[in-house]
Amino acid sequence: MSPLAPRTPATIEPGIVYTHAPDVWALGFRGETVVVASADTGVRWTHDALKPHYRGWDGINANHNFNWHDSIHDSVGNPCGNDSQEPCDDFFHGSHTTGTAIGDDGGTNQIGMAPGAKWIACRNMDQGTGTPARYIECMEFFLAPYPLNCTPNEGDPSKAPDITINSWGCPTSEGCVVGDELQAAVEAQEAAGIQMVVAAGNGGSGCSTVSDPPSFYDASYTVGALNTGTDTIASFSSRGPVTRDGSNRTKPDITAPGTNTRSASNTCDSCYTFASGTSMATPHIAGAMALLWSAIPSLQHQIEASRDVLDNSAVEIDSAACPPGGPTPPNNVYGWGRVDIAAAVGTPGPTPSVSPTPPSTATPCGATTPTPTATATATVTVSATPTATATATIPASPTPTASGTIPPSPTPIRTTPTPRPRPTPAPRP
Repeated sequence: MSPLAPRTPATIEPGIVYTHAPDVWALGFRGETVVVASADTGVRWTHDALKPHYRGWDGINANHNFNWHDSIHDSVGNPCGNDSQEPCDDFFHGSHTTGTAIGDDGGTNQIGMAPGAKWIACRNMDQGTGTPARYIECMEFFLAPYPLNCTPNEGDPSKAPDITINSWGCPTSEGCVVGDELQAAVEAQEAAGIQMVVAAGNGGSGCSTVSDPPSFYDASYTVGALNTGTDTIASFSSRGPVTRDGSNRTKPDITAPGTNTRSASNTCDSCYTFASGTSMATPHIAGAMALLWSAIPSLQHQIEASRDVLDNSAVEIDSAACPPGGPTPPNNVYGWGRVDIAAAVGTPGPTPSVSPTPPSTATPCGATTPTPTATATATVTVSATPTATATATIPASPTPTASGTIPPSPTPIRTTPTPRPRPTPAPRP
């Protein structure tokens, strides 16, 4: 594969540069062959930086079958309506996170980690608010995507994504009262070889604030946020250890840039906006995993092995805060440290052990032509606690949370990490 140098380094977003993704692009790996899924508020699929990378777009025609699902069936007054027949973002959040993972408009907006990857999506929140049923419905769709207006019975596992972006959490106000409501669904993703990347949450700076599902599950690859351009944890980033399930598990697993992140907006096809949160750090890791799997195909769907590679190649950041554990990684502030995807790509991968996915046997059902649904309404009460604002902030957001933004710092000098043994994880309750 011939090397592909960045077009103009000055147009690459600082967080992307800080993870050393451009070094991997220069080797010829940009996420090709990998599919990343957004589980969020939807995606503005026609956005200039997103449309070319949508799996449902062939350059001429759009086909949303197997590539989009809407789990919002009973909203009142949602701008995307209910059961939208094409990807639609009702809040900004999903377009923004998808952009950080894979976005690139082919010009001056190099906003994504893995611009060679493709994306699909499932809307699991109504303007930032979800329920366990909505979250699980999207996870079920990702296991075996199915056509529009169909059911899981028409699902096709061969069309499953490789990686999912989960910049959301399920607080008690949304129905995750016990805490294990989503655990089986998350573990099913892991068993299927789907890498589920999850935001730690914005409950910092206290300890044991990684507390909303699915962030504290062992099967989740949980991401904390750094002040972009530094190796300093963002004040809002949630910390471990996990106490909600009694495991005392170390979380987060890894950290990435998460403040003042510029990415796609849902307001127009050429619009961009800034946001901060662990929501913004999470797609940096999803995109890094896409680059890793593109560069080392033998790692694809090898969940633990892939996490080990990112963990052991991370730039070590010590912290004695939030014991037990620390100060050396993994600790309950930075996990294994700051992701360095260029160092990770230099790590040899294992021999594949996942069997090939069977060929598609599903046939389309229901409507296949997108139809407007923006005026559709229903009559149920929607939860008043948006999870999107629990893991991201944006200027002019209806319910902003406090999180600082900082100007990006110059590109740091590369640090070469040494491999570290991975501890035996605490048993699941």
